[in-house]
Amino acid sequence: MSSNRKGVFGILAALCLPLLLSGCVLMISATPHQAFVESYGWYVGKPLNEFIEDAGKRAFYNTKKIILEGGFVEFMWGLANRQCKIFYTYNPQTKIIVSWRYEGTNNQCAINPYT
Repeated sequence: MSSNRKGVFGILAALCLPLLLSGCVLMISATPHQAFVESYGWYVGKPLNEFIEDAGKRAFYNTKKIILEGGFVEFMWGLANRQCKIFYTYNPQTKIIVSWRYEGTNNQCAINPYT
């Protein structure tokens, strides 16, 4: 390899390494609330049964179904801490989750980002 190519690779490595490391730091430094938002927001655009299957692995209570104007359906799940509630709205024809929201504080609606 010519010395010119080695120099280009060295420069690229010097530029990319800090970006890669900062990305790792950002992922590790997520707060428990940020981890909650990313984890539960991930289901938007996915089939409702995908969340329901995953929900079976978690401790939820008091599920409730509400028919909204326009025919969409909102499902409510309460987290085991009984202080945070998750709401998913889905299209009953396609069973695709179209939106989500939660009720509770940032401390109540939180999960361990390191698990």
